[in-house]
Amino acid sequence: MKAVIALGSNLENRKLNLDIAVTKLEEVLRNLIVSKYIETKAVGGPVQPDFLNSVAIGESELEPEDLLNRLLAIEDEMGRVREVKWGPRIIDLDLIVFGDHVIDTQNLKLPHPLASSRDFVLTPWLSIDPDGVIPGLGKIKFLASLSRKS
Repeated sequence: MKAVIALGSNLENRKLNLDIAVTKLEEVLRNLIVSKYIETKAVGGPVQPDFLNSVAIGESELEPEDLLNRLLAIEDEMGRVREVKWGPRIIDLDLIVFGDHVIDTQNLKLPHPLASSRDFVLTPWLSIDPDGVIPGLGKIKFLASLSRKS
């Protein structure tokens, strides 16, 4: 099943953090493709350093919750600390889309509820998957054009 994952880092060596996360994702997902890294301003949360963001797409046979748990484990291995909501972080791995799954539980919401309005997700995703779709919302090409207008 196709998994779309957003990556972000705004602490320490941001590029190295993303490189390490990509290497770890290669152990979890097959046929991984990764967008170029883009620099973006932090959205929400306290004043903090700019982010380096990317999107990775790969194939997984895991159940959605199991994939989410693997992503959280990678964050933990890399030293992610969760003290402030939307605060600075060494690594952030968000499961954006998993096939056509629509899930709304306390632990997992698919598709990711904020992805369709975030340029730092849509822009890199569009660069590697121009026909990408967010289930229930439509093509990212269209969503990206709306996001840029607002």
